[in-house]
Amino acid sequence: MNLFHRITFVSGLFTLFGALIFITIFIIKDYYLLSKEHAGLFPTSHQFPLNNCEAGSQKKERAFSIEGKPASTVPVLTYHRIVKGSNISKQHYIDGVLNPKVVTKEEFTKQMNYLKENNFVTINLSELYLFLIGELDIPDKSVLLTFDDGYKDNIIEAYPLLKKYDFEAVNFVITGAVTKRVQPFTPKHVQYFSIKELSKACDVFDYQSHTYNYHRREKIVQNIEVSYLNSRTDKEVMTDIESSIHNLNGENLAFAYPYGEYAPSTISIVKELGFKMAFTTEDRAASPDDHLYELPRFNILAGTTFDTFVEYVHK
Repeated sequence: MNLFHRITFVSGLFTLFGALIFITIFIIKDYYLLSKEHAGLFPTSHQFPLNNCEAGSQKKERAFSIEGKPASTVPVLTYHRIVKGSNISKQHYIDGVLNPKVVTKEEFTKQMNYLKENNFVTINLSELYLFLIGELDIPDKSVLLTFDDGYKDNIIEAYPLLKKYDFEAVNFVITGAVTKRVQPFTPKHVQYFSIKELSKACDVFDYQSHTYNYHRREKIVQNIEVSYLNSRTDKEVMTDIESSIHNLNGENLAFAYPYGEYAPSTISIVKELGFKMAFTTEDRAASPDDHLYELPRFNILAGTTFDTFVEYVHK
């Protein structure tokens, strides 16, 4: 190998190494930003006053009229923040790139319009569970809508359209982030549901656990961060999730793993706490062949094209 080839080879290695570092730093910064947003506020000893809301575990399955073959799989869609395009600001960017968790209201509206115009059925968690265990046939055009974290913009921007179309959805709430008072909506900031807003939106949203205050990551070695569900002791993890169940008045039909990270011990804890299902972030449709505590979901992100969305809901 002559000098020119050596220099080229070494330069290539540095370029590849630099790219890997950039990707790693971007991902870590993305998670770190989300971690900072998720500071526990709501007391663990309190319960949300949701007495007038029908809990997900109490919802009855519908008698669907099946035309043709019933569904063999169900796409489960995951959203985080919904922000009007005109409200997108520098606070929504990470290192010059739009936070992947942000979907514009305009794009979300386009997606929901497609579901409505093409006669899709938004099923609830109870119906999904019965489908997965083989006790309920559901229409081929079925979809489960889920939102993670409990952001305030979900009720401001998403809720009215979902209600208009009579759609059902699940909101996996970081219960410690729920506020006691309704705060003025400022879309450039990260805000969460208030107690009052939870009650107002429960005709659309079913609330389930996304932990109390463990939607966080921490470094275990230099430049490597993992979810609290994997870094904290089993006892600590169980205590945190128990707190979220208490906040939700005992509701424990389904759980969503923060960042999609979990371990065999996490599954054991979720089972012990009485959950019937748990969701990951693996991009594919859910089917009766799936493990009930490792259910996949399609992530709808800032970069998800409309064509990709259509492809997902027809899986």
